[in-house]
Amino acid sequence: METDYAIPERSGETLIVPPPERLPSLVKVHDPGAGGAVLGVPLRDFRRRTRERAAKLVGAPDADRPFVLMGHQPVFFHPGVWIKYFLLSKVCGINGAAGIHCVVDSDATGAISASVPTGRDGLGRATRTLVPLADDVPLESAAVPPPDAWAGFAAAVRGDLETLGMPDLLDRFAAFAAAEPAVRRSAATLAAYLDGLRRAYEARAGAPRYLDMNVSTLASTPEFEAFALHLLQDPRGLRDAYNGCLDDYRRAHRVRSAANPFPNLVEAGGRTETPFWILHGGRRMDLYASREGGRLVLGSAERPLATIPAGPGGVEMFAGSGVAVRPKALMLTLFTRLCLGDLFIHGVGGGRYDRVTDPLAQRLFTAGLAPYAVATATLHLPLGGERDPARERHTLERRLMDLRHNPDRHLAAAGEAERHLVDEKWRLIREVETMRPGRERRAATQRIRETNALLARTLAPEIARAEAQLAALNAQPPAEDVVEFRGYPFFLFDPNEVAALVPDLGRS
Repeated sequence: METDYAIPERSGETLIVPPPERLPSLVKVHDPGAGGAVLGVPLRDFRRRTRERAAKLVGAPDADRPFVLMGHQPVFFHPGVWIKYFLLSKVCGINGAAGIHCVVDSDATGAISASVPTGRDGLGRATRTLVPLADDVPLESAAVPPPDAWAGFAAAVRGDLETLGMPDLLDRFAAFAAAEPAVRRSAATLAAYLDGLRRAYEARAGAPRYLDMNVSTLASTPEFEAFALHLLQDPRGLRDAYNGCLDDYRRAHRVRSAANPFPNLVEAGGRTETPFWILHGGRRMDLYASREGGRLVLGSAERPLATIPAGPGGVEMFAGSGVAVRPKALMLTLFTRLCLGDLFIHGVGGGRYDRVTDPLAQRLFTAGLAPYAVATATLHLPLGGERDPARERHTLERRLMDLRHNPDRHLAAAGEAERHLVDEKWRLIREVETMRPGRERRAATQRIRETNALLARTLAPEIARAEAQLAALNAQPPAEDVVEFRGYPFFLFDPNEVAALVPDLGRS
């Protein structure tokens, strides 16, 4: 029965599928089977080459041990993503496994920002941006932010945290920021800089046991280029297989959105959209391809950018073509689970869309993929305290009503005019109780309202104060948007607390 990867609702809850005690049994070298080939190379041989290449790139002792992979964009993600890193560390060593973290530096995430709690004007959230990155610039192409950008970002985050009166959050951010000068000196790209900051902070819970490998590096190997070229030889066939698997998934899961989990591939300008990106001039765009005899024309939807041989000779031409091919999500996990890894650790999103990847591998390669696990968690910051906004709102509303309709109860020192109005009000109340419905009773009731309004004038400052308090309370975002917000950045959480969410798995 298919697991529904439901995100945990309460703070401290985790989702790890299969259960942690079963993970060690999955850590073993995967055999894709005797079928399938990549550009004519039997899949088992191709997989061996890829593993040897990766072992050399990351400094793994050899390619014979199980490889456990995990990947994510190096951004300020929440602890539900961070738990994957700690799980990867704890899997390392099981059956001699090596862990490889695929740094998805090929992604173009847009602005590098963090959503931070703030106590300014009531409890709320503020978005603080480190780098206003354009949407088509991948992290591998972006430079390390200048020192003043970091200083401004850090000052803004500290300023928000100072308004909360929560020294633990300030201490955690200070610990995270302490590594920035050293990371800056060693990082060549924005991706390396962000990944270095995360890794240095994570090490406070023990040095990570896994190795890092950039997706841009992996995608520049002859093995990945051969994999991409193999699929691009028949762009329309690839499109049909890809779209067919997406359609099957939507039908099976009753998904109505044509964009879920990914949009279908389309045609434009006589070329076929492919599930790859093309990197050209530091910008990323969808890769469109067409087959013209023995050649492949690669480009964007608007124009061709390069022409290379469609066969194995095209691999050598990639480097000099002026373009670089990068995998979209499905192609990254297809390649890593088919040609490289033995177990892949996903988050919830990856776990869901890989239900498309498995049948796609069967259609394209008649091969089975390495298994995958799913891990996530929910952690909230302790922002709520003992406050109950709903009760506060109800109390203020009751007080405002009483100030307006029973002002005599709140008059601390009534003058002669006020005492006269109070006496008149209560005389009318007693008379109304004996009156029959009619004009006289309506007039008395109206006069009671007028006396209340006159008396309430002396309470104007108190009414204004209560109205302001209620307005401020109403202006605050709902609790789930602030107190129970799941997306606060990892650097506001204690790495030891997140690491403790993953049980020890044992090693052999």
